[in-house]
Amino acid sequence: MAEETTPEPETLLTLSDPKAVLSLPAGDGVRDSASFALTADGETTVAIDIVSADGATVVTSLAPISLTASALTANITVNVAGLPAGLLSVKATPTLGAPVTSPLRVGSGKPTKATVSLNPRTIHTWSGSSARSTVATVSAVDETNLTIPFTGTVTALVGSAKYSAAVTSPRGAAATATIPASKLKAGSGTVTATVTANGAKATSNAAALTVRTTAVASTKIARSTSVVYPTKDGYKDSVKLTVSSTTTTGSAIPVTGTVKIINSKGKTLKTWKLSSSKTWSGVWNGKSGSRVVYGKYTVKTSLKGPEGTTRTASTTVQVKKGKLVSKSLKTTVKANTILTSYLDLGDWDYNDCWQNYYVLGDIFCDGDDSIDGLSLLASGTRTVPTAVVNAQKYGGAKVRITAKVSSLYGDAAWGYAPAGKDLSKSTAIRSTGNNSPGWFTLPATTKKLDVLLGLGEYSFVGIQTFTVEYSYKVLSTK
Repeated sequence: MAEETTPEPETLLTLSDPKAVLSLPAGDGVRDSASFALTADGETTVAIDIVSADGATVVTSLAPISLTASALTANITVNVAGLPAGLLSVKATPTLGAPVTSPLRVGSGKPTKATVSLNPRTIHTWSGSSARSTVATVSAVDETNLTIPFTGTVTALVGSAKYSAAVTSPRGAAATATIPASKLKAGSGTVTATVTANGAKATSNAAALTVRTTAVASTKIARSTSVVYPTKDGYKDSVKLTVSSTTTTGSAIPVTGTVKIINSKGKTLKTWKLSSSKTWSGVWNGKSGSRVVYGKYTVKTSLKGPEGTTRTASTTVQVKKGKLVSKSLKTTVKANTILTSYLDLGDWDYNDCWQNYYVLGDIFCDGDDSIDGLSLLASGTRTVPTAVVNAQKYGGAKVRITAKVSSLYGDAAWGYAPAGKDLSKSTAIRSTGNNSPGWFTLPATTKKLDVLLGLGEYSFVGIQTFTVEYSYKVLSTK
């Protein structure tokens, strides 16, 4: 009988899965090789093949690896040289046992996408600007979405001006190129990059670039009044001039400029110098030195930035003879011509006012009961004379009304205000005789006054007349 033999055991292999990616071309120093760890559970000789993703085709074979009892692990180094682009596998096959595989991807190294970005996106042609150039940053990837080495050109196109600069990335890092504004013209344009890698080309996105000059775009001059009366009386004694400008940069820039006062003969009477496009204000008193010459004057501003054209604007101011003089009006009227309405604020309808009570034209108001301390309210309206209304534009128009009180008991108060306004002048009535809250400055366009009289509980007051006084100013050209 033949002697039976024991079959040799199969070897169990493990192969690391580093998710390795190699990139063509070989020898450029970028992902040229990858390592895989091979481990066996016993001595064996392992055949190493690079195969297609489906395992059907052997692309290349590497030198076999012998694993011994003293060294059951080894590294497999795969070089990209000679490999095709695409999805492959590293296949390790023991002498006895099942093979194991680990995926391997080989990138073509040909650009599938190029990108360019700018910092800053706005640059200026003026030599004094802080942003006179921009840096274009370029990168490229292949189908593995990993960066690859490349050479290329960055091109800036703004209007008819074109500037190009070379970029190189020997190891796949982003490459930069500086684009100076001095090589371009003002306007809006784009920057693109064209890259070449492993014999193929790709064009990047278009990054927006704005090139600006540092110039005055527009200027204007405003005046606080069109007429000056150079007399120190508080009414249009001077004119405030304000120059405001816009610039091509959108912010303040240095300028060379002036604001001039020019008479009808073309002679400059006064000059202010401007050094910034910031809003400027100045005051002119309508005089040439200490002299007053009546007439029409031109106010002209002229501004020029570091670049661009000079911008101008002008307005006119007329210097006229005139000063404010004080006027007054005074009249005394019957009390019943001003206080014409009465409102009972109590519960019992006992509160009332009577006309012609003591003398013809007077008012006598009697308040007995109240709900909240106020028993009766008398009111009326007084029309402001037209001359006073017209004078309110000059400022300082005032009114004072004085009541001639004939009888008094208890608590009473009265006052006046512009019709329909909360602002008022009021006082308590303490005794018979003349009583007034005092002078009240009239807001502009006050045409009517409200006059109010209020009584407390168990109080009465009699008023014979009201004396209405106005103090105001008018413009005199004498």
